Amino acid sequence: MIPTPRLWVLLAVLALPMMAAGFSPGLGGLVLALDGLALALAVLDALLARGVRLEVHRELPQKLSVGVSNKVEVRLIHRSGRTVQARVRDDVPEGFAATPEEAPLSLPPESQTRWVYRVVPAKRGKFSFGDVRVRVRGPLGLVLHERAYPAARSVSVFPDLRGASRLLLSGAALDFVNLGLRKLRRDGQGSEFARLRDYAQGDSVREVDWKASARRGKPVTRVMESERSQSILICVDAGRSMAARVGELTKLDHAVNAALFLAFVAVRNGDRVGLALFADGVKAYLPPMAGRGQYRKIVDTLYSATPSLTYVDYLALFKELNLRLHRRSLLCVFTDFLDEEQAATMIDPLHRLARRHVPLCLSVKDTALQSLLRTAPPGPEEAFQHAVASELLSDRETLKAKVGRGGVQMIDVQPDELSLAAVNRYLDLKARGVL
Repeated sequence: MIPTPRLWVLLAVLALPMMAAGFSPGLGGLVLALDGLALALAVLDALLARGVRLEVHRELPQKLSVGVSNKVEVRLIHRSGRTVQARVRDDVPEGFAATPEEAPLSLPPESQTRWVYRVVPAKRGKFSFGDVRVRVRGPLGLVLHERAYPAARSVSVFPDLRGASRLLLSGAALDFVNLGLRKLRRDGQGSEFARLRDYAQGDSVREVDWKASARRGKPVTRVMESERSQSILICVDAGRSMAARVGELTKLDHAVNAALFLAFVAVRNGDRVGLALFADGVKAYLPPMAGRGQYRKIVDTLYSATPSLTYVDYLALFKELNLRLHRRSLLCVFTDFLDEEQAATMIDPLHRLARRHVPLCLSVKDTALQSLLRTAPPGPEEAFQHAVASELLSDRETLKAKVGRGGVQMIDVQPDELSLAAVNRYLDLKARGVL
């Protein structure tokens, strides 16, 4: 039984005659009677609130996405014969941001009421929702009766897989019919014949199919597409530097989202895709394979990946790749260049790999450091932070320049640009026949 403000006001009003009873002993009995009446009304209100019959059910999506607003629905079935006022609150996992956290509801007699709220998970992995808690207000408004409805349920939080749907709308990267994906390709100087089309101004003379032009009586261009069934290995750094937050997500979250975008496009493009998750060693390895089943394996491997608070052993990664990768592949390494001493260990082995494979290093810009440089330091402490940020970013640019030599491709973009930049670079490399 939880007192409402109305009950406290009533008790405060009854306190006045209690004080007056000290000067007029005849009022004592009346005050006690009023207090007993208030207590009886509160108990009656509590019993009436407790007698309200409710059923509560929660409906969750099959999968939640990290950093994304996910809809959760709570359904209340009211089986009593009068309108009831109630407040509903769900027991969300720790670290989930719920909007709104609770809601006042008016439940008509013999009715069903739906309350929809949204949660934003901050981490990937498996979590548990608890019970749904409902506070029913008594008809007199003096007390609330709180009850918990068992609704415990485990839920998996995956990376933001909605990005694949958004990616389908990028006409610069994909080919689609009525917004339904038909085939992922980019026409260009590939090695496989795609189709014939009418000649357009700007087409190269070498692309004209003269036999088809003679048959049709007009110039016809031969359209080529990139070779299929090539090998892509996505390497995701899960070391300590990837635990840093950039916006609402960690650098690892951004890397995982971009890696899944890239894997989705490559699998739909008919390529063989693999995965290496590494930190102080190779934590997980999936050899490059084709098919949707391979994409599901990549999702299952990455959805629970968390940063390890350890150094990153690039030598162990590249040694593993030398042993396992026998076919020329595109190596997409999602990593960070903030720790100069650590990242410098990748330069020589990465350049050696470039003799057999096509390395592509991808990272996100550190927006926090960049924001420090955009503001003038007002004091000594801020000036020190400004100087440190400037030095770190300068070292980062120097390291990127060293890594980018020797045939190593580089991408360093804002967090929200990483996914599309990775896909477009992959498609560009295929179109130019680099693989």
